[in-house]
Amino acid sequence: MIDVLRIPLPKDHLRTIPKEERALFFLLGYAANQITLFSKLVTFSTNKTPDNPVEEKISYAQSLILARVAIGVIHETWNLIQIRFLGTRIGKEFTPEKLNPSGREALVILKQHFRHSTLLHKLRNAVAFHHPSDADMDAGFEAAASNNIWDSDWHWYFSSALWNSWYFASDIVILHSMLHTMGETDPVSAHKRLMIEFKKVSEPMIRFIFALNEAILIKHLGPTMAVETAEVVATITNAPSVYDVGLPFYVEVPETDHRNPPPI
Repeated sequence: MIDVLRIPLPKDHLRTIPKEERALFFLLGYAANQITLFSKLVTFSTNKTPDNPVEEKISYAQSLILARVAIGVIHETWNLIQIRFLGTRIGKEFTPEKLNPSGREALVILKQHFRHSTLLHKLRNAVAFHHPSDADMDAGFEAAASNNIWDSDWHWYFSSALWNSWYFASDIVILHSMLHTMGETDPVSAHKRLMIEFKKVSEPMIRFIFALNEAILIKHLGPTMAVETAEVVATITNAPSVYDVGLPFYVEVPETDHRNPPPI
């Protein structure tokens, strides 16, 4: 059973917050929403392995795309924290002592991780939020073409509904471009490394964002604001386990559905 709490944020109170702090407050909340969403999607996409070998290949490619975007979201959020918080007036005011213990610990973890690891930075610039350069694509193609394991996978898969179509050969090249960027040769090993990197920072980042936004609200709206105004607005009784939800690629799409892209 999940109780959903709602905490009102009165507009007149929000207007009293200095513009820079208010902007950061909303941006951090938006970033946390993205991290939460992609954390779920990455988990859903790897929960179930399809029996059909074609569907299994495409589901794996789908999972890699979600993982790359999730990595990009994490890196962009750290950029936001670095540029708009650390070393700024806001950062000097909201010192670790003003964060709750979980937030203080999370900030230490994030600083240590990003100080010693450049993997997220490399992936963000090479394959996540930016299309790889011609040189990276050429390196990816040559690496894939030279690997006989992929000889039977240079295909496109199409269906009458474009939502069920996939340019699989493109993913082979992008995958090897990513492997080139990571200094890896084995896709399975690279994917595990990618997920470890993501999980190391996604939860601390959400905890830090919560702590900082909490501190901003306490400063401007008072320490008891959340306690006094929070109310249960929904109770979810049929939520599935996060590990029971799958994310299939192939879906039935009615031909008359106006939301469906036109058939090929």
